[in-house]
Amino acid sequence: MTAFTRARGRETRIFGTRGELYGDSQSIEVYDFLTGETSVMDTDIASDGSILSGHGGGDDGLMAAFLAAVGQNDPGLILSGPQETLESHLMVFAAERARQTGQVVDVNAAEPRDGPRSAASPLSD
Repeated sequence: MTAFTRARGRETRIFGTRGELYGDSQSIEVYDFLTGETSVMDTDIASDGSILSGHGGGDDGLMAAFLAAVGQNDPGLILSGPQETLESHLMVFAAERARQTGQVVDVNAAEPRDGPRSAASPLSD
């Protein structure tokens, strides 16, 4: 995945044994190595550079869900919480460590740079 470039948004390329995925925040292309066919799905995520398009519009969606949950007194409307946030950040930190070292990093075994997780950690099960 690439980000923080002058002229482009985020791009992701994933290569597998049977095909390739490419996404650029506007569409996802699926190329099938076996058939040679490409299918394109429009993700309809437009980034106008404003705060509302942060993370492809995800930030706005998180805030809308939070406000709806508070307004309706229904915590079930919040689809991701601190556990998911922590897990996703640990995945990114492990991916960055893998990029820097050139080695595969086991996300479940990855520890924060400031020391091992405590036994009370929600991810230590």
